[in-house]
Amino acid sequence: MIAKDMIQFLREDILDDVNLPYLWPDTELLRYLNYAEVQACRRGHLLIDETTANDSGTAATAGTLGQKPLCTLTLVAGQATYNLSPKILMVKRCQLAGMSYPLTGPLTYVEADELMSGWRGTSGTVGTSGLGGFPSGFLNEPGNTITFLLAPSASGTAYLTVVRLPLMSFAIDGSPEIPESYHEGLINWAAHLAYMKADSETNNANRAAYYEQIFTDQFGHLPNAKSERLRKTIMMNTRMRPRPFGS
Repeated sequence: MIAKDMIQFLREDILDDVNLPYLWPDTELLRYLNYAEVQACRRGHLLIDETTANDSGTAATAGTLGQKPLCTLTLVAGQATYNLSPKILMVKRCQLAGMSYPLTGPLTYVEADELMSGWRGTSGTVGTSGLGGFPSGFLNEPGNTITFLLAPSASGTAYLTVVRLPLMSFAIDGSPEIPESYHEGLINWAAHLAYMKADSETNNANRAAYYEQIFTDQFGHLPNAKSERLRKTIMMNTRMRPRPFGS
């Protein structure tokens, strides 16, 4: 769906706002729909990307100079930690050019310590197989950084699979970036925000709560800062881990 059609649906079927002057201008409803897409991505991890090299920068730094790495990361010899795009919610997978398998991760600090004691500040080839037969891994810390075990001893390229937010806001003649099957769901969050507007003709707490619940039922609850951190590690590490015989 394009935003213009979503706004028309909002006006005619939910808000009953079809007569000029509108209680909610088009620009306002468009802003609500863009907020809705970000909310849906944070809750449902709807955008998984392994091909977009860089983001588009922020509003203040748009353009090549303001871009941050998304799925392609240039590695520097001896540097273990790298800043990534703030659009990234989670790094799901990391594979280095020339390697036939991905690195283990994202790791927790405990897992990193088990894999290699004293790993911080240690240099060497990322992915070396000298650590008990297992490849090295990576940590994806809140604040959008990635840290390798070990730091690369030479320059190279890392290819990431990430969960991310939309790269750009969509215009009134454009469409959300998330799959079309979720577009109608965004209307419910926009309706929630519309009924939260602090005006005697627009504010309706009951209807705001009603549409918020419909949105939450579809996309899940919004994670707080702590749960987002756990989501990056614990949820990604519910995998079978090798154990020595007899342990």
